[in-house]
Amino acid sequence: MTDQGYGQGQPYGGAPGQGAPYPGQGATYPAPGGAGYPAPGGVGYPAPGGTGYPAPPPSSGTSKGFVGSLFDVSFSSFVTPTIIKVVYILVMILAGLGALGVAFTGLTVSLVFGLITLIIIAPLGFFVELALWRIALEIFMVIFRIGDDIHAMRDGGGLR
Repeated sequence: MTDQGYGQGQPYGGAPGQGAPYPGQGATYPAPGGAGYPAPGGVGYPAPGGTGYPAPPPSSGTSKGFVGSLFDVSFSSFVTPTIIKVVYILVMILAGLGALGVAFTGLTVSLVFGLITLIIIAPLGFFVELALWRIALEIFMVIFRIGDDIHAMRDGGGLR
């Protein structure tokens, strides 16, 4: 058998039908130096669809609860991760009421403008506003999760 080059004969880089069956049925794939390594899903490799990393620690806002986090003057636990769902529900309710208000205001101007507002403008505004709020809240959550992961890495990996 001739050397097919790096990436050839693997389910991710080779032509269809080349290489061993995917994933990890005891097969090995050729490495650039000719030695084989276990198939994905085998020992030392994550299962397909997995990352191979341990699950992140629970959010630091849940350790003390809402009231405990409010009175934590050292800011070792956070309120935002615990109340973000409630904030998003309130945003949805207020955005829906705002869209209805815009639709009724359009109806007071004229019937045609009101129907256009009711059918097109109000729903479009609702979804755009909801999407922007969702993005903003997700950014906050990502920042808190990054902080949790860095804290876990520092504690577990000795990065002090």
